[in-house]
Amino acid sequence: MINRLKHLPFLSLLLLMVISVLGCSQSNESATDPVNGSETSEEVTIDFAIHVANPKDQEPAFYQTVEKFMEQNPDITINLQGTDQQEHIRNIKMKSQSNALPDIFWMLPASAQELEEAGQLLDLTLFLDNNPELVEKFHMNMFETYQIDGKQYGMPYQPLVTGFWYNKALFDQYKVDLPETYEDLTEAVKVFEENDVVSIAKGARDPYSVWAFLTMFSRYGYFDKIDDILTGEESFNNDDFLKFYENIDELRELGAFPDNITTQSYFQAVETFMTGEAALLDAGVWETKKIEESELANDVGFWWGPTFADGVGNQNTSSIVPAAPLVVGKHVEDDQAKYEAVMKFLQFYYSEDGAQIMLDNQVPPMIVFDGEIDEEKHPVFAKVVEQMNRTDWESQPNQPDLVVSESIANALYDSIYGVMNGIYTPEEALDVVANRISGP
Repeated sequence: MINRLKHLPFLSLLLLMVISVLGCSQSNESATDPVNGSETSEEVTIDFAIHVANPKDQEPAFYQTVEKFMEQNPDITINLQGTDQQEHIRNIKMKSQSNALPDIFWMLPASAQELEEAGQLLDLTLFLDNNPELVEKFHMNMFETYQIDGKQYGMPYQPLVTGFWYNKALFDQYKVDLPETYEDLTEAVKVFEENDVVSIAKGARDPYSVWAFLTMFSRYGYFDKIDDILTGEESFNNDDFLKFYENIDELRELGAFPDNITTQSYFQAVETFMTGEAALLDAGVWETKKIEESELANDVGFWWGPTFADGVGNQNTSSIVPAAPLVVGKHVEDDQAKYEAVMKFLQFYYSEDGAQIMLDNQVPPMIVFDGEIDEEKHPVFAKVVEQMNRTDWESQPNQPDLVVSESIANALYDSIYGVMNGIYTPEEALDVVANRISGP
């Protein structure tokens, strides 16, 4: 009896320790949020892979959005994995073979679609259904591009906004009106050619650099025909598409392109424009910061490109399209805490707070958003956003090269630059793409 009583204090202490540990464990796993009255989630890490080696410097808008999100959600850590684009794509493809995809990652459209068809991506339809207030603010073509059989397998990383930058000082100097139609453009080219000014800075060594011309292609019914062309019901070699290539050939004959177009890179073409030697530059919003930091800042504007009297469909076609998607690995749905954290990040990324971070970094947001832009500090970017917000222009559904396979896209680039270089006739250019579509 005495021996049993001797152990009572120790047993009581042990019982108290067990109760205390259990209580602390439960507190760490689930604590009540005094603000929202809901349970806060456990600490979660999201593996996020992106296509640049140094996100902080190369993608500052994205990086700052991630940092702000973590600041507001201290229980969620985003493990940002940055590698250059080619290595990033290789890594994703390798990891997909071993079911080791990151939680969220950037991917090229065609490769993302392949992953979706292989059943490796999370269906984000529920995210859209649960966030109608976000959906209604989006440019609708931001969603449609990444849908298969009613499933939303991706969300836009950033919009791809492309067109022509123009040097208004050169137009004023040679008393040339800013063009609106194709006829206006040809008249401007004639004047610039007479005065040894490059009309359109181009560099064929980077064959993908035909963004504004792809939008011009949309004005000849590209999206009305491309699906039937890919299934073999219609030919790429058709009268409407021929007119598009004939216009390029006419611009070449008029001297619209630089003499060294075949040996010049895109980046050299940019420098030609930046030094005031070219009236127009085929590019996109990624050049905004560079232009704003140059002496051209107050003279540069942004233009969607010419309309065509013989075009097909709506001629007031702009280009505000999803460049590439953010996708989520399907495995995320197996971890409830991680799933909720990923959904919370997407909510923030596409919110007005996220949009304002993009505007602050001169990146157009995915949503229609009347945010604050310091026009004195960022006059060039303000002009781009002004064009984006025009209600009399409607964006093409996507960029023409992003709705075909990589090999067909390369043929498309080859055909356009081939006519600019004088290597192909318009008819031969059509055959280049048609043969790639019908070939093995």
